[in-house]
Amino acid sequence: MIARLRDLRRHGEQRANEAVISRYAAAQRAAGAVREAAAAVSEHLQHTADAEDAAFASLVGQPVKAASLHRLQGQFERAARQTEKLRENEKMVGLTEQRSKAELSAARSDHRASMKAVTKLDGLLQHLTRRTARRSLALAELSEEDERSPLRLPTER
Repeated sequence: MIARLRDLRRHGEQRANEAVISRYAAAQRAAGAVREAAAAVSEHLQHTADAEDAAFASLVGQPVKAASLHRLQGQFERAARQTEKLRENEKMVGLTEQRSKAELSAARSDHRASMKAVTKLDGLLQHLTRRTARRSLALAELSEEDERSPLRLPTER
């Protein structure tokens, strides 16, 4: 019965290990998504700065019309909105990464608990096996002694 319980616990430990592996992969994907989101924000900011520099450079030395300024203002506002969206996405991806790390930590904790339970049952099973072996040996020795000794009548005992 102890062996069966150990086997069940070992199966549970294997499932817990698979959960750790799965959560680890999810955490790695989330970390990659964070890096990608940060790179997207950085790239967008660089592109926006380059576009602003080019827009202002095209106005230098020329008379500027109000329509041109409104057009540039619209471009800058769109770029600012896009930057805000990218930063919000980066924030959400960061939260997902934190959640993935928390789930990985919980899965590791469950796995450690499962391993501990299996180890305890392994130790108990080894102890019971040794004890049973000693009993079997003692019974075998007693049985041999009984076979070697002359038969006694029940009144002689």
